[in-house]
Amino acid sequence: MLNRAAHPGAILKEELAEIGVTPTELARQIDVPANRVSQIIAGKRAITGDTALRLGHWFKTAPEFWLNLQAQFDLVAARREAGDKLRKLPTRDRLPTKREQPGAP
Repeated sequence: MLNRAAHPGAILKEELAEIGVTPTELARQIDVPANRVSQIIAGKRAITGDTALRLGHWFKTAPEFWLNLQAQFDLVAARREAGDKLRKLPTRDRLPTKREQPGAP
């Protein structure tokens, strides 16, 4: 189970720095508003299907790579937020009996 995941924007920032391309230039080349790329890099915006397709095309990677980075980040954040509440919920193999259900006589 992952406890940490980098926002996809951090990965994107590293990739762009490595090849010397600015976020504005990337935005121009993939035909999106510049603020979309800058917000992703700042961790304020998620990778959407459309953006994943465009990044995948530009970087010659599978769009699933970008969506998987986002999904991992989202799951880690949700797990952190849900915390103990999630662990206390019943599971399918341990359904509450009628007596354990709220409002049962």
